[in-house]
Amino acid sequence: MLKKCLVAAMALPLLWASPARASSVTFDPTGTAGATNDLTIDVLDPTVGNSIAIGGSAALQQGQTVTALFQANLGVATLLGNTVYSQGDNGTYFTIVAGFQETVISTTGGTNPLLTFDVNEGGSTNFFNIYQNTTGSANNLTGTCFTCGTLVLSGVLVDPNGTGIDSNFQVTGGGAGTPLDAFGGVNNYPATASLTGLGSFSVTIQTTFANQLFFPGMTAGSTFLLGTSTQTLNYNQADPSACFSNNGVTSCNQPGVASVGAINALSGPNTMFQTDANLSFQVSAVPEPASLTLLGLGLLGSVRGIRRRVQAKG
Repeated sequence: MLKKCLVAAMALPLLWASPARASSVTFDPTGTAGATNDLTIDVLDPTVGNSIAIGGSAALQQGQTVTALFQANLGVATLLGNTVYSQGDNGTYFTIVAGFQETVISTTGGTNPLLTFDVNEGGSTNFFNIYQNTTGSANNLTGTCFTCGTLVLSGVLVDPNGTGIDSNFQVTGGGAGTPLDAFGGVNNYPATASLTGLGSFSVTIQTTFANQLFFPGMTAGSTFLLGTSTQTLNYNQADPSACFSNNGVTSCNQPGVASVGAINALSGPNTMFQTDANLSFQVSAVPEPASLTLLGLGLLGSVRGIRRRVQAKG
């Protein structure tokens, strides 16, 4: 959580109307009737997981569209920064899967391009699901069981601000000789290299279904943020996944590492990212124009801004 807060604090906001208002909700991780196991939470914080851009690479051009898939295990649920539930408590485990399409707004081109994207809420792929199971966390390396168990919440991604920058990624280097998998001292994919880089995204999710045993009182139409402070290459905090779910229901029907070529983000046809996300609930029952506060151009924008100020002073 500290790393996320630090990165988010360094990000340069691109749009600002009014801050997203945090709201608490009732969460019962056991899925049982009655209030015995009810918890009050304001954030669901997944562990570091995986995402893949279908049809995405550093060579994308303005106007091109990619399909993004995301999967991760839940880490903790918190209230005002204090942990009230940890993955595995009472023998319960949660997974999060999402998919959406986004269009390139701009790219600087060159060897280390900066790409910015806008979410396409009307795209053919648009889902967000949370599952609970009692058998254990899903496996990042194999990519299996992220859709196992009981569906506890579903939603779709919306873009209340209309056209705008919802995500970005800055290529910083890497290539041949830079392993995709630098996590845990074991390279599980020695034949796959990767470009390096850093990005972020923040999108609004509108609830379409809430299992009342797990989220009592939550109604369809309520919204929350899926915010990511870091989208990183290469992998250093999680294993790259062998597969993803392309619909949020069927497990492992989209190849992962095998689909990125010899150099991830360069060879194509797809690109994978280490992804660190969190979900923050909002007061709004329906999306508001000011409800989406973008994380901005991330560290690159901050560094450039600081450099300009330093040069101006000098």
